[in-house]
Amino acid sequence: MGIGPERGIYLLSEQGMGKTLLSIRSHLNGLTKTEQKVAKFILENAQDVIYHSVTELAERADVGETTVLRLCRKLKFHGFQDFKLSLAQDLVKPSDRLYHEVTEEDDAATLNRKVISMHIETLEQTSELVNPDQLEKAISLLYQATNISFFGVGSSGLTAQLAAHSFSRIGKNSIARSDTHFQAMSASLMRKGDVAVGLSISGSTKDTIDNLSLAKKAGAQIIVITSNARSPITKLADIVLLMVARENPLQGSSLSAKTAQLVLIDILNVGVSLKIKEEALKYREMTAKAISEKLY
Repeated sequence: MGIGPERGIYLLSEQGMGKTLLSIRSHLNGLTKTEQKVAKFILENAQDVIYHSVTELAERADVGETTVLRLCRKLKFHGFQDFKLSLAQDLVKPSDRLYHEVTEEDDAATLNRKVISMHIETLEQTSELVNPDQLEKAISLLYQATNISFFGVGSSGLTAQLAAHSFSRIGKNSIARSDTHFQAMSASLMRKGDVAVGLSISGSTKDTIDNLSLAKKAGAQIIVITSNARSPITKLADIVLLMVARENPLQGSSLSAKTAQLVLIDILNVGVSLKIKEEALKYREMTAKAISEKLY
């Protein structure tokens, strides 16, 4: 379950990643080619890198020292020593749970254990990756929002609809259109005081980015939930919430990534509910009563 075919990266992901390594992986696609060389070397040799000087790391990765320092700054570290300290802290408290890749030979019991372990590990790693300050700001923004629109296509579109439903249940005026043309129209009609939430695992979904651009031009503030910290969607964002997404070749579409999306939505929903308290409870009771007669 690695980010590439390199043996070291696969091995590292099996052992569990700390916050620093997760940050490197989430930034990987947005790095320059030379920065990627350093990042991949670190992912493959994390245990050794904590003992390297900036010169040694640059030589081993076959790049210049300025590339190493630039990567550290992109990862929001003050310098190389700050980065090494954070990496060392990751490595002295590795994950207790080992995740092993699903294979065609696994029986049902093994699949049960491995897939559930993967979901748990993905959520734990997402918890490590989410910036608390960004999360707090997102909750406050949604609490204050006049209207909330969720944008996503494909499987992220399904998450967007579930998100809109969950916020409607607590009395927040929320929508999620399934058709991208309707999304564009809704985005263009947003205004100051509204919040647009974009969901894209890759961070490069053109329809979602285009519609968020329309919403931003109309005056809305933008929250994005993505696994790629340096993707096009983050350039539009006022707030970025990062999640972990990875998939097994046998899975096709990663349901663990959808779980991570939904859990972040649930955290935001609970956070807003706590701010409006009695009002949230009142709307939950009203919506529950509205559909009670439709149940046997």
